[in-house]
Amino acid sequence: MELAVPRLDIAARSAKRDKMAHRQYDKKLFAKLRQVRKAIADEEDLPPYVVFNDASLMEMAECLPTTAGEFLAVNGVGHRKLEKYGTVFLSVIENHLTAGDELGY
Repeated sequence: MELAVPRLDIAARSAKRDKMAHRQYDKKLFAKLRQVRKAIADEEDLPPYVVFNDASLMEMAECLPTTAGEFLAVNGVGHRKLEKYGTVFLSVIENHLTAGDELGY
């Protein structure tokens, strides 16, 4: 007996990729968030996507949360990740905004 493995329709995957590609997010901040995620993942011996996936980081770079409540509203952020990683990621966002870095859209 074989079990069928559900596959995401090719058109659905393509549409999802297109949607993510057209998001308006700060690419400089996104790069910083990815670096922090990688450092945390290496330290915890985890794949980076377990810390946060790219879509969550893009949303952070788009919405620019600066409070715990705003951070919690980002898809992929729950109470556990807020407690574990919130301070670090909010600090990166806050520093990016206050350092006078140009928004990299």
